Amino acid sequence: MGKKYFTLSFDDGLEQDKKVLELMKKYGLRGTFNLNSGMFGLQGEVKGIGTFSFQDCEAGIRHHWPFSYVPHNRIPEDEIRDVYAQMEIATHGYRHEPLGKVNDSMMQRSVNQDKEILERLTGKQILGHAYAHGSTSPAVEQHLKAQGYLYARAVLPSGGFEYPENPLNFRPSSSVIMGNTMKLVKKFLEAEADDRDLLLYLWGHSYEMDYGKGAASWDGLERLFAAVAGREDIIYCTNSEAFLRI
Repeated sequence: MGKKYFTLSFDDGLEQDKKVLELMKKYGLRGTFNLNSGMFGLQGEVKGIGTFSFQDCEAGIRHHWPFSYVPHNRIPEDEIRDVYAQMEIATHGYRHEPLGKVNDSMMQRSVNQDKEILERLTGKQILGHAYAHGSTSPAVEQHLKAQGYLYARAVLPSGGFEYPENPLNFRPSSSVIMGNTMKLVKKFLEAEADDRDLLLYLWGHSYEMDYGKGAASWDGLERLFAAVAGREDIIYCTNSEAFLRI
């Protein structure tokens, strides 16, 4: 008989993660936070249209409508261990590099620096990566594998629950702010694992909840967490636990 796994993934290491963590603990959920160790403590905002964010900006630099802005302040290094103590940490590029678009030397340096710093801060082995901008390549995947990585996540949704054939370049089930995610959760709750394991993998950025629009809101995130939580037939786990199938 197969098992059903649920995990969450949030990028960038932001102050809003603290509120996400409160909600996760409230509903008994687990997940992984993907950090850029070369950007700890940086202050800024994210520029977007609606709930589509596309550019990091220095705080206070504003353009006119139709752009919207929300805080994008990264947690400082001396808080990392305590903030994420009960969750998994993974790499996300030392300075958020698109690993598939930079040269091999820069790619390897980004991965290695990020991994070394995060392992020193946490005292734990780093097993996962989230591709900044979804950018990867066969060379990136080979390097991650050589460094002992178990999984690496892209950004485009799969819309399903199948375990990926290639865990070093897999698509998440969906994003926490997509309009159809609640329907996907309902489908997952009703699904029977039968003879295979199922994985519902949702990702996002905690700043997206500050937009306050539909699923991209703190109320929307709490409704999502409440809908998926508290099921005896679901294993709530970190990303690496999902791939180790603990």
